[in-house]
Amino acid sequence: MKSFNEHIKKSCGRIAPAWPLKNSVAVNPFLGFSDTNFQDATIKLRERGNIKTTMPLNFYIDQFFEKNISHQDIIQAHENLKLELSFLDDFILSLKQLSEVEAKLTWQGSCLIDLASVASHKNWNDLMIDTISNWASSYFDEGQALWNNKNPKASLFSSWRAYAETDRTADIMGLKGFRKELKQLPENPQALINNFLEKLKLEDEQVEEYLHSMLLKLIGWSSYISGLDFTNNLYNNETGKIEEFLAILLAWESYFFQTNETVRDNWYKQMHEAENKNQQLIEITSASVIMQEAYDLANQRNLVNAFDKHVVTPYQKSKAQIVFCIDVRSEVYRRNLEQVDGEIDTIGFAGFFGIPIQYKPLGDAEVKNQCPVLLPSSIHVKESYNNQHKAEQKRVTSHQVNNVWKEFKSGAITSFSFVSPLGLGFLPKMISDSFGWTRPVEDPKHDGLKKWKSTGSGLMLDLTSMSLDQKVNIATNTLTGMGIKNELSPFVLITGHGSTSTNNPHASGLECGACGGHSGEINALTSQLILNDPIVREELNKNGTKIPEETLFIGCLHDTTTDEVRIINDKLIPSKSQDAVNDIMNSLRKASEKTRAERSLRFKMKSQNTTDIKNSFSRKATDWSETRPEWGLSGCNSFIIANRNKTEGINFKGKAFMHSYDWQKDSDFGLLEAIISAPMVVTSWINLQYYASTTDNEKLGAGNKTLHNVTAGLGVLEGSSGDLRIGLPFQSIHNGENYEHLPQKLNVVVEAPVEAINAILEKHENIRNLFDNNWIILHRLNEEGNISHTYKNDLKWKENSTEKLKNNQKLITN
Repeated sequence: MKSFNEHIKKSCGRIAPAWPLKNSVAVNPFLGFSDTNFQDATIKLRERGNIKTTMPLNFYIDQFFEKNISHQDIIQAHENLKLELSFLDDFILSLKQLSEVEAKLTWQGSCLIDLASVASHKNWNDLMIDTISNWASSYFDEGQALWNNKNPKASLFSSWRAYAETDRTADIMGLKGFRKELKQLPENPQALINNFLEKLKLEDEQVEEYLHSMLLKLIGWSSYISGLDFTNNLYNNETGKIEEFLAILLAWESYFFQTNETVRDNWYKQMHEAENKNQQLIEITSASVIMQEAYDLANQRNLVNAFDKHVVTPYQKSKAQIVFCIDVRSEVYRRNLEQVDGEIDTIGFAGFFGIPIQYKPLGDAEVKNQCPVLLPSSIHVKESYNNQHKAEQKRVTSHQVNNVWKEFKSGAITSFSFVSPLGLGFLPKMISDSFGWTRPVEDPKHDGLKKWKSTGSGLMLDLTSMSLDQKVNIATNTLTGMGIKNELSPFVLITGHGSTSTNNPHASGLECGACGGHSGEINALTSQLILNDPIVREELNKNGTKIPEETLFIGCLHDTTTDEVRIINDKLIPSKSQDAVNDIMNSLRKASEKTRAERSLRFKMKSQNTTDIKNSFSRKATDWSETRPEWGLSGCNSFIIANRNKTEGINFKGKAFMHSYDWQKDSDFGLLEAIISAPMVVTSWINLQYYASTTDNEKLGAGNKTLHNVTAGLGVLEGSSGDLRIGLPFQSIHNGENYEHLPQKLNVVVEAPVEAINAILEKHENIRNLFDNNWIILHRLNEEGNISHTYKNDLKWKENSTEKLKNNQKLITN
């Protein structure tokens, strides 16, 4: 028998991972196509699953006539894609004609279940999706279901098989003998796949296409299961769940192959006749790729112009350095803070501050990974308390009481006895929740550090599991990464960030992605404790890193919903430093006001009174009907790796990730390699998740937030059935009238020599693929603060016209 392992692995590898709601992080949904150029991937995804990586043609036509895309952008786009353009006017006319065809175009699908649906006039795809999703919600349940009949020891495939062999839904809906056919299939998922593919007799190049098409039918559950494999692989655990899920999908295909000869014959004809490919679909998709390239070129032009107009400022010693996450929401705050206090220097650094923490709250059985999902957590910290046993018992008891109360309210029997005598007692709470006076659900942050800190009861972090060598290594890497190892101010505020919202299943998506979809106060406080430790400082001094005695590190948290910046534990600040710290906090309060005023314009708030604006944002954080508590990372379109003096004063309008970096202090470019191979990859994931949720919210986004139902405690369905939804809700990228996030690919701007950047790309093929295949765009920033070169492919760069002009002027002068 022929082995199909290579095709199976390739098709499963096309599915990007996804994470559960409690620690959701942005993922590039096109991750499996990073080895394929954008144009080819766009056509393949449209053919295989009707997935759109570009906007409708009408969007680009509007952008052209609104002069956001220029004639030159379209000409350059054709040149970049190596396509001929005879007459621009003819091309624009063809776009209008194709847009009319696109509006009427229907996608049929190319799998057996698709042809069976057309032949019978019944949507068997919906039946398959609903029944598999119903089973998966039970199998993967993380404690939401009160009654669950799953066998925890059963494998994914055997669990589904046991379920499907007793479920009569398919037979009742018209698939006669479905369970009987199922029992004829091999019990081993690998054998099922191989046996079925052997029967299909596909050409080699068709196998991966066919298998990938099947996985795309339930892209939500496929992505979640791929995420389980991704995590298991990271921690060297067993993988292969996605292959088992593929076997489940092929079991459905096998039914139609075995029981419907007409469908089988029509499918063979379609698969083996190339002329049956939808040429109109390919033509429309190709045109949209050209216009997307033109749209990206227009965005690049605006970015180049912003740098050209900027005047580089010299570095000056500051009274305080405030380290923010590279998150785009920090760009707005940093810019406003620097305007209100010129003696404060702001720094951009990955929000987990280089510490891959595994954090255990007091009384909890589970730990939280406070680090990027690309990294395994390796450092353990936990909450401690001056009366540890008593505090832990109190927390455990609180959890137990809450769980029992939840089961009583929601139980299949007790819920009836609950409603009659006790239901009216909740009326005052419902009223106060509706007016935002109270929270419908408790702030999850209150079950831990924030609650104990606010009561002043002595909670701290226990770092005893970390050796002195680990602490010293962390301190060295953190200071080096921040670029302040030898330039420390008297105060260094390490500022994590988190978001506050209510009744929001996607709340973790607004938290810190670098902290694994959690808020960053744990990482900030861990950094503070390590860097203020006298023993750690003594060891650093021995190794050549001297922290001035007067330098104080302070852990802070930036709430991105309300733009309040608070000290996590002000009891750790010495009395002698209190006045100076109060002065810094006063500047932060002023910056918060300016930031809120700027953000209020985006929300179109009527009043510009500072108190009204503050109250409005506070209400958004507690309003259980609020679908847009904040805009998160919507709008992100650039990642800048450069010294702050190259960007200070430029208004990036909350669209730029900014990582501080000085290449002249990075002798072997090891730090640049770390930034490009980790934070840059994460920002590309974020950008492409927002991009995909905009171009195809139906398949790659989460749909309408108001229709969401949390399933299995790990994701949402739109309504009561259907596939698990991935990506972002429509409300996260659209304000009701216009898009808040525009489909613009990430522009990575690096202040470093071209040779150094090329050396890193040569070393990391997966990163080079992102640029070579046009998923993201790379630029070089020169010492004058201008974007001098743009990367093309194959380690080749194009010198920008403004830079050429400057070089010509130098030659004339000489």
